[in-house]
Amino acid sequence: MQATIKQVAQRAGVSVATVSYVLNGTGVVTDETRQRVLDAVAELNYQPQHAARSMRGRSRTLGVTLSALPGRLAEPALTEVLAGVADAAALRGYFLLLATAGADQDETELCLSLARTRRVDGLVLFDMLVDDPRAQALAGAGIPHVCAGPPPAGIDSPSVAIDMHTAAVDAVRHLLGLGHRRIGLIQPPSELAVSEPIVEGYRQALTEAGLPFDPTLVVESGRAEEDGYQAMTELLASPKPPTAVLAGSDELAFGAMHALNDAGLIVGRDVSLVGFDDLPQAAHVNPPLTTLRQPRRVQGQQLAMLLDDVILKRNTSLRTVTLSARLIVRRSSGPAPVS
Repeated sequence: MQATIKQVAQRAGVSVATVSYVLNGTGVVTDETRQRVLDAVAELNYQPQHAARSMRGRSRTLGVTLSALPGRLAEPALTEVLAGVADAAALRGYFLLLATAGADQDETELCLSLARTRRVDGLVLFDMLVDDPRAQALAGAGIPHVCAGPPPAGIDSPSVAIDMHTAAVDAVRHLLGLGHRRIGLIQPPSELAVSEPIVEGYRQALTEAGLPFDPTLVVESGRAEEDGYQAMTELLASPKPPTAVLAGSDELAFGAMHALNDAGLIVGRDVSLVGFDDLPQAAHVNPPLTTLRQPRRVQGQQLAMLLDDVILKRNTSLRTVTLSARLIVRRSSGPAPVS
């Protein structure tokens, strides 16, 4: 027997109206309540009737395109977001199509082809770039899409982004509160849209504390763990190495941690370290990593629901959703060493 919306409400411990708000992307509910409702929907395999009605004449498929970077699909942060997209896509009556561009294939052309051949009703864009040709092309063609991160400047693409600027401010304030004054930054690749907000948040926190922005303490890196290792090695080679470092991702932080260990330094005592993401292994490395927990699954759910609204031309006033990261303090950050 098919579950009812009333049963979903009872399972989640909320009102029927609240379930309706979550399913339709209307009203205001907390992230915790939204997650309880979505969990109840999944447990009961509830299928809203409006989803089937609204899909007539459509492919009933949302597309996700990714760059064909080695190991990209295995990244825990990405799989968590994709799980959220899949949750909410099913809830709204969609299938999910995952496509990667080949080595000699343009990802923008892939996006346009999927939409024009009606393989998908809309697209979720990941790995947003500062000047992203995918968003520019899709917006110009009027193709429904949403961005998992800030859209390019001047492009009115709907987006669900995590506030990386405020997260970086919080991380640096945490390190300043521990007495650190020489704080390094391992910056993600500058072409990524998330990179500049991290740098600006780092700069803002230093300025608030009356400290100068020292470009020698900022190292632009790649995305992989070995890139974090190389960046930390570069920071340690400077005449006055930092006593604390903010890494632009947990992957970079893990690499930085290995570099510190190889240099004979104790993480959390000699050099403090903060990451971004709170990947599952962050709590289990030695020492456990202080990091900024990003609500990746919620981000994925919001992406799918916002894209559905765009496809159906519903709730058109809501174009941008911003989610907050939360600082999780563990043993990789400690008091500044006494000189």
